[in-house]
Amino acid sequence: MLNIPEWTIMLYDQQNQPIMDISDLASINLNMKLNDIATLDFSMDLKMFERKCAAINTPPRSILYPATTEIRAFRNGNAMFGGIISGANSTYDESGSSIDVQSESYLQYFAYRLNNKTYRNMDRSAIAWDAINTAQSEPNGNLGVTLGTTQPTFNSDLDPDYRDVKSIIQRFTYVQPVTYDFEITPDKVFNTYRRLGSERPDIQLIYPQNIRSIDVPRSSDTLYNRVIGIGSGIGRERLETRVDNGNSQITYRIRETKETFNDVKQMSTLENNAAGILDQSYEVQVLPNIRVDGKEVDLDVLRVGDSVFVRIDESPMNDDVNGMYRIYEMTIAVDQNSYEQVTLGFYKPDNGGAID
Repeated sequence: MLNIPEWTIMLYDQQNQPIMDISDLASINLNMKLNDIATLDFSMDLKMFERKCAAINTPPRSILYPATTEIRAFRNGNAMFGGIISGANSTYDESGSSIDVQSESYLQYFAYRLNNKTYRNMDRSAIAWDAINTAQSEPNGNLGVTLGTTQPTFNSDLDPDYRDVKSIIQRFTYVQPVTYDFEITPDKVFNTYRRLGSERPDIQLIYPQNIRSIDVPRSSDTLYNRVIGIGSGIGRERLETRVDNGNSQITYRIRETKETFNDVKQMSTLENNAAGILDQSYEVQVLPNIRVDGKEVDLDVLRVGDSVFVRIDESPMNDDVNGMYRIYEMTIAVDQNSYEQVTLGFYKPDNGGAID
């Protein structure tokens, strides 16, 4: 007998109190990315939502409104998403009325908070948490994110110059020599890891056995094997560095890009930033995207950051795809019958970070 997953979609106020269960109204699309924001989008029959609000004698806009209403999604009791409503678009036409709702995970709030502190010789996990904590210390600025477990990484300097806090947190996921993965959990806990997720060779996704469809794009659009890094300063005082990947240049000839890091004032930091860009771009990307039914993967345990085995049978053109890939992005589409379709995007652990 097929096990049908139970999804629960709850709306919360800014005091973290539940205000409405809309599970019976919403078909959802949940997108999660490693070290980036998650989004949860859904549509509802507007009249049904308004009747549900009237039943508890509460105006609809006080139940659901951008930048104020918070939302969480649970699958079989496990929290999959937590965030804030970012858009609510009503439509009226000959078929009736509906409301399309967009929400973004708590990380996105910090894209709207700026930091101008100076950090010297401080662990990267500590810089990220201090940026969050500083933003939340202001009156009317506390989202309620708390500190969980952080992984010691590498001491760095940082001069944000009013950089947004979200980008401060994210920059240390790719800047060498010691990076981290991070999360802000659905219950608002900030954690950093040397690696989020684990190796899962027991999970094998094979076309045409259990993969519904697979795309294998190949592109040199993001292929660079020489990175010119530009730091702060003017004229002769400007910091500049160049990093190369010789093996890539032999294979593809020289392909250059310039990256600007205006807030970087230390040469070692600039070199690490440029090396982080190079590590993501020195090979032609061959990164499959696959779609499977929810029943083919255990979504109660599989998470962004896990590495799984992907294979295409009987395809000489694409047999170089076969191997372990780390899940960079996961999208789960759930209809009102709880049927799940899962899309997975990958990158290879031996070739730096994912290309966004």
